[in-house]
Amino acid sequence: MKVKEVMKTEFARASVPGNRDTVLQIMSEHGKTAIPLVKKDTEELAGMVSRLDLMRKPDEGQLALLMDRNPPVIAQSNEIEDAVRILLEKGIRRLPVVDSKRRLKGMITVHQIIRKVVSVQYADELITPFVERKTTAIWEKTPLKAAYTIMRLASTDVLPVISEKGDLVGIISVSDIMNLSEIVQERRSTSVSAASEGTDWSWDATTVLYITTNELQLPDKPVSDVMVGRIITTYEHSTIGETTKSMRRHDIDQLPITSAEGELGGMIRDKDLLRILLLAEK
Repeated sequence: MKVKEVMKTEFARASVPGNRDTVLQIMSEHGKTAIPLVKKDTEELAGMVSRLDLMRKPDEGQLALLMDRNPPVIAQSNEIEDAVRILLEKGIRRLPVVDSKRRLKGMITVHQIIRKVVSVQYADELITPFVERKTTAIWEKTPLKAAYTIMRLASTDVLPVISEKGDLVGIISVSDIMNLSEIVQERRSTSVSAASEGTDWSWDATTVLYITTNELQLPDKPVSDVMVGRIITTYEHSTIGETTKSMRRHDIDQLPITSAEGELGGMIRDKDLLRILLLAEK
């Protein structure tokens, strides 16, 4: 199957030059965490920008300094397996589709491939080989600031939440945290001394400089105040069809794996299921 048969041709995008406020508005309106950027009037792909990019540089307003200028791309004529390899190798969820002049023609996403290919061709296969059993969990009383750091260090955008007894009590995503974050303006002062004539250093004259910066701040709350407590789970012997149907119904891209006793045994993510397309090649 070709990329052209699976890609989306209608999707959110923004133009450059532009600013972060415009992108944030588009992301909010369309419920997206990342969008492609095109050059005005030409539709040539200029880059990609995500909410994480915006959070990493809260003091920057221009898209040109926020975006990834060289995101991986793919052509419409490529096989869908080619797209899967790029998505998995780069750890991304969306891939711009461009023509020979780098004009943006579509977007191929994990969600599209799962819905149009994997859940159709492999509905009766078990998810067991694709369960991630080495899973980072987080205590429900962990402060949000620490939770965000743990997500970054663990290279994950979602964490199962456990109680002090080790019971699964919720789930929290980076989107949940970002929705509560805000960029505030802080003003700091610093002193610079001017040397007197004939001396190397002197404290005779001091100039006070005021530096204004934008800082990303998270509320002083524990994970339990933000997490989703209504947990949708599945079993490791579920089929791909059952699992992807549950993900679509609840608009999520991962599910905790639990035992019959309700114990956490790992996670299954939609992007992990993409690997079945590569296994089918062998």
